[in-house]
Amino acid sequence: MIRAISDIAAGLEPPRKGAPLRPGVRLHVIGVGGTASLAAALHAKALGLSVSGYDQALTNATREILTEAGVRIGSAIDADMISHCGSLNSNSLVAVSKAITSTNPDHPELAAARTAGAHLISVQQIIADAAATRGGLLIGIGGTHGKTTTTGWVLDALIRSGLNPSAFVGGPLVMGIGTPPGSPVHIGSEPGFIVEADEYGGNFDPYYADRALILNVDWDHPDIFSDRRAAVETFARWATTPAAGGVLFINTSDTGGAELATLMAKESHHGLYTIRIATSRDSTNADVVGRVISRGEGGYSLELTHLTDRAAAAAPALLQLRSEQIPLALLGSHNASNALGVAALAASAGGTAEGISQSLAQFTGVGRRLEARYDASGITVLDDYGHHPTAIDVTLATVRDRYPGRKLVLAIEPLTYHRTAALLDSLARSCSAADEVAVAEIFAVRDLDTTSVTSEDLARRIAALGTPATAPGTVLETAAALLPTIAPNSVVLVMGGGRSTELAAALADGLAARGALRG
Repeated sequence: MIRAISDIAAGLEPPRKGAPLRPGVRLHVIGVGGTASLAAALHAKALGLSVSGYDQALTNATREILTEAGVRIGSAIDADMISHCGSLNSNSLVAVSKAITSTNPDHPELAAARTAGAHLISVQQIIADAAATRGGLLIGIGGTHGKTTTTGWVLDALIRSGLNPSAFVGGPLVMGIGTPPGSPVHIGSEPGFIVEADEYGGNFDPYYADRALILNVDWDHPDIFSDRRAAVETFARWATTPAAGGVLFINTSDTGGAELATLMAKESHHGLYTIRIATSRDSTNADVVGRVISRGEGGYSLELTHLTDRAAAAAPALLQLRSEQIPLALLGSHNASNALGVAALAASAGGTAEGISQSLAQFTGVGRRLEARYDASGITVLDDYGHHPTAIDVTLATVRDRYPGRKLVLAIEPLTYHRTAALLDSLARSCSAADEVAVAEIFAVRDLDTTSVTSEDLARRIAALGTPATAPGTVLETAAALLPTIAPNSVVLVMGGGRSTELAAALADGLAARGALRG
């Protein structure tokens, strides 16, 4: 069932261009444990707002980050919270994720906000307003896959170039970048703001970007996109602002990206630039062309082989990087492709050749993107956010390259029932490339119907393709079932966008305890 954005964002004020936040205004964030919600709370608090938030399922790590930032945690309708923060009124802001408005528009805190006359807005609107408060360039990174890592990478490249913008990245940032480490935000000391631009349900609509990069366009979110064409058209609407009045790079190596560039080229967009990975140094079929060179075991180098004069004017540092072969710290050919976009976008936003080159060679990623949680005694546990067939394909291939000859066990928590049902056959084919698969319970986020498919259905489809597959239950039950079976010379890849990180942590803790007993 395809749902309209008006249903997904039920009760929220329409998205608008960011406007400066006023210090002292009360903000309450419903579902504050979500990545974008946490970012909204942290950025607003850093800008002097009075911030509270509530989530029924806060992790200890998130609670600690919020508490250290001075964000009070509790329901907006709780007497204790009201006594500490004041009740909601017509001057208050109440921000919420569309995961809540799309499934529970009558949530009691939403009802309280409406009764009080508070401004009920998306958490992305708060992030856009924080960017407007900071001033400077708004830099957006979009795409179906890879945008979290790429957003963190662009931030890293600009910091290494001597700049210090603020940022929202859709994953935990490491020491030296995260404010604090483990959070999805960077609080900079200068104007400028980098934002991960998510296409779901109009989430990126408040981000009127001055500089932007679109990595790829795939069919995802089947509850709002009927096919890839619908996704392409949505990206085109968002990308019109940077293409018309700023700088927009689109990766045409990707099929959906090529469709997007063709669609947008029908209009007079002077700021539209194409980037492309080619197999030959002689290729000139994009404004910025790069060549990817394998270094073995999943490692790659990037060489910038072609640059048009107009692209050089838009991104001057690329001139100095041309023809240089830069070894990349991140593994996988998909990251090598994204690195070209990082270089182009960072260069268009004031990045230096030295800073960009250092970042490409040294940036090690963000949390939950092939993050090693355990590596001892011939056993490795990796934690990865991927959950779409395309992401599963490239991640499995990268792990195979990095750990040749080792048994690859995939533990996956499918994300949302509607996506799992729509992509069931594709998910099964992708998962079957592992040597063994354990499918945890499906994580429901925006699902109105949780009866359409089960984890057992996916496990059966995988097994039918010849790969042993089980469905042990919850993420912790899946960890308990897997732990006794993990033998030396194995890599366990944990994937999923929900609670799968708890599965990875349980495996890491269990293996460490097992090793201590044997030691």
